[in-house]
Amino acid sequence: MEEIVYFELNNWFGGRDYPTCEPISTWVSEGKFNNETWCAENKLCVRAGAIDMSQNWCIAAPIEWIEKNFPKILTDEEYTYYILSYFAGATKKVEHRKKYSDFRRYPDENGDVVGRFGWSFPEYAEENIGVRWCNEDGSPDEDVDEDDGEG
Repeated sequence: MEEIVYFELNNWFGGRDYPTCEPISTWVSEGKFNNETWCAENKLCVRAGAIDMSQNWCIAAPIEWIEKNFPKILTDEEYTYYILSYFAGATKKVEHRKKYSDFRRYPDENGDVVGRFGWSFPEYAEENIGVRWCNEDGSPDEDVDEDDGEG
């Protein structure tokens, strides 16, 4: 059986919600994980939708794709990002550290993979390759035309 890697990205804040390494940073800014054609060509199973004012993606990918395109997620390598905080007229630059592996998600005892917002990951299967849209609560969005995934 093919090994599948599950990972979750959100476009809200670089560093915290997605790693700012390449090519991930570019793919997030270009909305590649919303693009049905691109996801199908890359054989990715993606659940996409909005969380408040951000875009979230629960992605299932074959290990071969990960090793070729995003091998850092397989490591516990750390990186640093900064958040500027404003308080009482002063600006403070706060350093944060995160691991690339923090974006991975794992099956539970029943084999289900759930993201940080409670969304279920798509099963990695031929019929799920591409983008499946969902509502903020993770339920399928029947109003979205899945062929319009240009993003």
